[in-house]
Amino acid sequence: MNGPLLLLGCRDFLFATRIETVARQLGWRVERLDASPPRTSSEAPGIAVVDLDGEGDPLAWVRELRQSFPDLPLIAFSRHDRVEAIRAAREAGATQVLARGAFTQKLPELLRRPTGGTMGP
Repeated sequence: MNGPLLLLGCRDFLFATRIETVARQLGWRVERLDASPPRTSSEAPGIAVVDLDGEGDPLAWVRELRQSFPDLPLIAFSRHDRVEAIRAAREAGATQVLARGAFTQKLPELLRRPTGGTMGP
């Protein structure tokens, strides 16, 4: 597949698989971020998605990705009650930060048009 590259920072195997399935159906190639800070290919990604609820330091992924790819659409998601994580992701450079439910609902739309505002506190 020769579509654009989506970098995925999500350690929840089942949820990551759901995201990958939707992304691939829409023509994206998916590369999972397994290390912190992320090690990525030399290819510039088209979008990055980071789960703020995962183990380790997902904010390190956000900061590193923003530093490496200043114009990258970067979507982070978290449980709606994690106000501090949501705020920290915005400060670290996430383009959009969504509650997990909203992210799930809007995923196809986000992957068709990966720019826009933020949601939440």
